[in-house]
Amino acid sequence: MDFRYTPEQADLKARAAAYARLLMQYEDRSEEAGGPLPVDTVRALTRAAVEAGVYAINMPAEWGGAGLSLLDQVIVEEEFGKVTNCLWDIPWRPANVLAYGTEAQREKYLLPVIRGERFDAFAVTEPGAGSDPGSGTSTATRTDGGWLLNGEKWFVTCGDIADFLLVQADAGPERAATLFFVDKQAPGVEMTRVPRFMHSAVNGHPEFTFTDVFVPDEDVLGGVGKGYELTKEWFTDERLMIAARTVGAAERALELARDRPSPTSS
Repeated sequence: MDFRYTPEQADLKARAAAYARLLMQYEDRSEEAGGPLPVDTVRALTRAAVEAGVYAINMPAEWGGAGLSLLDQVIVEEEFGKVTNCLWDIPWRPANVLAYGTEAQREKYLLPVIRGERFDAFAVTEPGAGSDPGSGTSTATRTDGGWLLNGEKWFVTCGDIADFLLVQADAGPERAATLFFVDKQAPGVEMTRVPRFMHSAVNGHPEFTFTDVFVPDEDVLGGVGKGYELTKEWFTDERLMIAARTVGAAERALELARDRPSPTSS
């Protein structure tokens, strides 16, 4: 079996590597700032990612994404993994399950993300439940025209810059796991804390509480009771790309070790 890149994949890898080198120019600035970069800098790097064809790589071309296959996405993410400070968050990758939205949801939520105008974040992890989406305690209670959402979510990656969240909660007395679109500015949504970690990241992992947050019926993603399956699909995609970036990080570490001068013997 031939495992060599096709000419198209080789070109994609070169474009991703060139963009990664661009991001590397901002590593020191990000580190000195404790992670974040100026908004204008992020906008410029976003435009560069779009121009390089490495933005929204997991979304169809007909919607404005790069339309890459899963293998091609891994090729890109491996190059991104060579960059520190999570700067690979700048060439945004919308949550894959946004593709399951209705046409109205796509227009309202997904397409602006693909255009780099808005940002999403996935809120599933809870205190006492870890990343097990089946052990959460957040609830959605029926009300006129929609739902009242209550609960707490931790480690909402990029939640500090997100415009809206995908929140998993148990809906109704059946406790049917469901995903809800939640505007971050909606009444009852509070970003309570942005914890610090041992690394400096361009975006944070804040904690949120939801107190009687009204979510209309039209902002349920995929239907009531579909949340667990959608969340599993999102986790699978995200963990695969994390693995690809980890390979890239190891490759850069090896390059740095190889280029480091050998210590002189005493």
